[in-house]
Amino acid sequence: MKKLVALLLALAIAFTMVACATQTDPNGTAKPSNPTTPSAAGATEDPAAAAKPFEGTTITVVTTSSGPVLAAQKYLSEFEAETGIKVNMELYEFQETIDKININAGAGGSDIDVICYRPIQETAAWYNNGYFKPLNDYIAASGADYDYEDFFPSAREVTTVNNDIIGIPYLVEGEMLWYNTELLERYGATVPTNFDELLETCKKLYDPANNVYAISLRGEGNGAVTQFSGFLYGFGGDFFDENLNATMNTPEALAALEYYAELVKYGPDGMAAGSTNDSINWFSNGITAMRIDAYAQTFNHTDPDTSVIYDKLGFARFPMGTIGAYTPYNIVAWAWGISSTSKNQDAAWEFIKWASGKEMDVQGMIETGFSARTSTWGDDRVAAVVDPALMQVVQQTGDDGYPYDRPHNANASEVRALVGKMIDLANTGLRGADLAAAIEPFNQQIQTILDGEK
Repeated sequence: MKKLVALLLALAIAFTMVACATQTDPNGTAKPSNPTTPSAAGATEDPAAAAKPFEGTTITVVTTSSGPVLAAQKYLSEFEAETGIKVNMELYEFQETIDKININAGAGGSDIDVICYRPIQETAAWYNNGYFKPLNDYIAASGADYDYEDFFPSAREVTTVNNDIIGIPYLVEGEMLWYNTELLERYGATVPTNFDELLETCKKLYDPANNVYAISLRGEGNGAVTQFSGFLYGFGGDFFDENLNATMNTPEALAALEYYAELVKYGPDGMAAGSTNDSINWFSNGITAMRIDAYAQTFNHTDPDTSVIYDKLGFARFPMGTIGAYTPYNIVAWAWGISSTSKNQDAAWEFIKWASGKEMDVQGMIETGFSARTSTWGDDRVAAVVDPALMQVVQQTGDDGYPYDRPHNANASEVRALVGKMIDLANTGLRGADLAAAIEPFNQQIQTILDGEK
């Protein structure tokens, strides 16, 4: 547990950097506990004597700070020595990064070669605008050593459009359940494995007279959409279908809305309007016995200075849905891509292939990343610093996960806000025909948005 605490304290810093989007000096980061030698990271023992097919080529990489990026920076000189490629790596705040890439591609500029993007947010618009160079041929030529199939299925799916592979995932997060081992033992409860058991366990653990509540969830509608998504999929629903028909008024979606609202009832007072931070604090302070959210937030519960349950922490996969399958989201937060306007696309691929290869991916994990590669989660060096129970949950979530935790259309934020209003309505206690009637106008508004995108 001490090793997990140390790693996840570092994760807090890394994800804060992503959220706050401040530039990071890699020379100030902690050295990996098992640093890679030049030969292990992919450089030859005598780089000067190796063939350098891209000698004299300079590429520009525009990205944000994260564990994988910090690892790439740390070993960048080895890549440059091996290939002859000079890498100009520019780190910006995440919105500035997106804006710079938008401006460059929209103007047909060739200033940027390797781009980073958020698959759920940018894919539709950037693909339609022709920003991406498809990577299929590069991946095919890279063969077994690169092992593209090693990436989680959901990660490959979300970075592929119309059979065009447009990105390589390098940072992921998925939906899971944490539990307080002491509280479950005290109330004679077992870890729930499906939706029915989850609701029954909530009833058993709900003891407001003793300031014990069953579960922490995001309650407020818009913020809750991402966590609600796993339940929506678990009932067989979705935000819309493949033909862009709004489906939040279907029996499956209505059942998910009602179920999520029932869970909220077993949380602390005010959880119907609760935020992510509220959810974190209730669980870390031992007030709630369980919590469901993204596994990237584990560090919030493992710091003994801020969490009273750091030594009572259990990990479990998101419970199985009523459709008889596990349906957590497992999203790609960031992916590498090649700009379609780059004049150095082959060299750009060499960088991506190296930065996302198996060895550098392990180093990215050690540098506080969350990998999309199955093999990385099974690596002994990673196992030395990550709790094995958490590793197992992440691997299972990667195998089962859905690639979206929110609507993924071009105007996703507008649709998300409307789904959030539906969640808020369910939290008021509306059920059955009353809930169906109340959400119908919002479903129609979603349809209007989708119609404009067809």
